[in-house]
This record gives sequence, structure tokens and C-alpha cells, in this order.
Amino acid sequence: MIKTIVAFDIDGTLITNADPDREHSVVSEKEVPYDEILAILKTFSRFKNVKIVVWSGGGKKYAETIGNRLGLDPYVWRYASKLEAPNFINLGYPILAIDDIQECTLGDINLIVRNK
Repeated sequence: MIKTIVAFDIDGTLITNADPDREHSVVSEKEVPYDEILAILKTFSRFKNVKIVVWSGGGKKYAETIGNRLGLDPYVWRYASKLEAPNFINLGYPILAIDDIQECTLGDINLIVRNK
């Protein structure tokens, strides 16, 4: 059984970028979750060979803080900074990256959400 990593970005993917005045690493209550994407994350977590990663350009602590706030801990294998992507590549698992940025190429397959 080949394991697969499914990595979800935070801003613009799991939550809105509703507060233009916030700093990237600061959690704001103005961001609204994208329930449809959260449902996909939870669904993927039910597959035996899938490891869920929630990561952010804002860093591991930011990803963890938002994940905790969204109640994702039971579904997430690891929280990470996007800068840690090479560490996941080195595991040898295929990576499916889900992001809102078209230029995102952190995964073997990159799916870009239409949340904007």
C-alpha cells in the first residue's frame, strides 16, 4: 500500500483572507472557514494510506493555531511550514497539494481551489 500525503494550505484554501489588515502570522476571528474544503480534508483523512498535512507560508505555529481553532487535530498527521515541503518530499510519498495560489508547485499534483 503506497502512502500519499495530501497537504492543505491555510489562507485562501481552508479559510478566507477576509482581514486585509492582519499580519500573516496573527490569527484573526474575521477569517471564515471554507466548509466545503474542510469536508474534503476530513474525507481524505478516512483513507488508510493518506497522511494529512496542514501547512502555511506563515509557519508551522500559525498552521497549528488555525488547525486547532478549526478542530482539525483528529484529522491531521502533521502541521508544517511550507518551507518544510522538501522534508515531506524526502519521505518518498506522492504529495497532493491543495492551495489557492496558481503558482503552487509543492506537490507532485497541485490542485488550485476557486475560493476567490
